[in-house]
Amino acid sequence: MLNTLPFALAVLLCGLLLIALACWVLIRSLREQRSRRRIDDMLQDLAARRLSLRDIEVDRSRFLASFSHDLKQPMQAINLYLGSVERSLAHASLDATERARATESLLRLRQSMSYMNDVFDSMLDVSRLDSGAIEVAMEYVDAREFCEQMVAQHRRIAEDLGLTLTLRASAQENLFLQTDPRLLERILRNFISNAMRYTQRGGVRLRLTRRADRCRIAVVDTGAGIAVALRKKIFDEFTRGDTTAITTQGVGLGLAIARRLAARIGARISLRSHVGIGSVFAIDLPLASHPAIGTEQLALAETYLIERLIPQVLFEPPENTVLVCVDADPDVGNALRLLAPGIGIAVIVAGSSDDAIRQLAAQGRVPSIVMVDAQMQSEPAAQVITRINDEFNSAIPVLLCSDEILFTDLQRQVGSKVSVLQRPFSTEKLRAAINAALFSEPE
Repeated sequence: MLNTLPFALAVLLCGLLLIALACWVLIRSLREQRSRRRIDDMLQDLAARRLSLRDIEVDRSRFLASFSHDLKQPMQAINLYLGSVERSLAHASLDATERARATESLLRLRQSMSYMNDVFDSMLDVSRLDSGAIEVAMEYVDAREFCEQMVAQHRRIAEDLGLTLTLRASAQENLFLQTDPRLLERILRNFISNAMRYTQRGGVRLRLTRRADRCRIAVVDTGAGIAVALRKKIFDEFTRGDTTAITTQGVGLGLAIARRLAARIGARISLRSHVGIGSVFAIDLPLASHPAIGTEQLALAETYLIERLIPQVLFEPPENTVLVCVDADPDVGNALRLLAPGIGIAVIVAGSSDDAIRQLAAQGRVPSIVMVDAQMQSEPAAQVITRINDEFNSAIPVLLCSDEILFTDLQRQVGSKVSVLQRPFSTEKLRAAINAALFSEPE
């Protein structure tokens, strides 16, 4: 009896240990299950929050696009009205004081509108970048010609600010890029606008140079310069430079957008600056693997002839150059009617393709060029273009007015030469676009 007691105690102890071990395993299993359920719940909540944020982002992008379009429509009409007023002012009988006051008012109004447009574009760019809506379309680009166009686009603004805007590039070397010209233009436009905003005296220069297998486009200004403490933050969103040195302030998005766009085209942005002397914003882009030859060289030459050598005047009498504007906004049409005599065209304004065809038939005219609102809700732009082309059995040149420059498949859809005209555009840009469309050879 005494010999069996230790054995029984040992068996009992082992049983208790096994029970304790089983309880520990059960408790641990229950804890792991609760942890897994908690993690699963957190993941599901995270997924739901992500979908909710994506819906919010889509709604925000849709709201911003609609908001920008609704405001750019009247801004476009104001731009055209301004062009008409400027031409009337040039022929008005005013004394020197009145003329100076009116000219100054128009100048300030144009500057304010340019600032508003920059804000809208920046808001939309941020929204598109966040949603991944900006697509990259690489093209073959002549760097010198591209820079010349950028200088030509901004020279008037620089002159209005009392600044010079020039280009320095080697005449002996042709540099060709493989890049997205839309995104590159947006980057350089940010650089140039920023430079002019912070420069009160002197000017801005575009400098084009070659660095090994890369091309550098630099924007050099004689502005206030950027302090060392601010240089690392200047490319962050909502960061501005020395706001005491300027009269109009941006929202601090331009350089942040430029950096993100540069990454999309394989480019690199750099900054050098000295307080009180000026700044140099540069973008380094890869050179194309081969020079332009054959048809590419011919195409570049033809583009140069059209844009540089052909005078910006219409060769036909106004009654023979008929622009048909199909736009739901009556202000745009009214502004075009007032502007038409000054740029040497006749204008027919319509709210739809049926209306345009009816007016043309009543007047016995054939359109020389069609101008269509890309965002018109009442009728798709492709339908407007197709119906007018079919009515006159011809591929009529088209100016597609859009809030942004997009690569569309309208040419394939309608079989017509379509040029995109980004709103809001000035009188000079409209006249240049009309001339380029009318004088280009049919495809």
